[in-house]
Amino acid sequence: MDELLRIIFLTAGALPLLAYPFMAVASLMGLASKPGIKIPLFNRLMNTFFLWGTLLYPLVFFSCYKLSEADGGISGEYSLIVEVLPVIFLCLLWVSFKFMDVPGKGRE
Repeated sequence: MDELLRIIFLTAGALPLLAYPFMAVASLMGLASKPGIKIPLFNRLMNTFFLWGTLLYPLVFFSCYKLSEADGGISGEYSLIVEVLPVIFLCLLWVSFKFMDVPGKGRE
């Protein structure tokens, strides 16, 4: 059962890596651009976290993958926590993506 959970969580964490080359280019362009309008601090932080988070995601995934390996990685109850970390990181990226947009005058 533990091996099945390991495979499910690591596969769910690996799927976004298929689109990583395109996300990396977009994140680099976003980090290189300068905003032309005044952005609230919260939205600026969410934007920066999203852009850096998408660039660093392979590091997070492969670190957790290496730690969760059966041979020399973490074993026992901590193994499941390490396997879920990439999915939790993806959820944090989704939250930052949701809140990184600057609210317009017509939106509430």
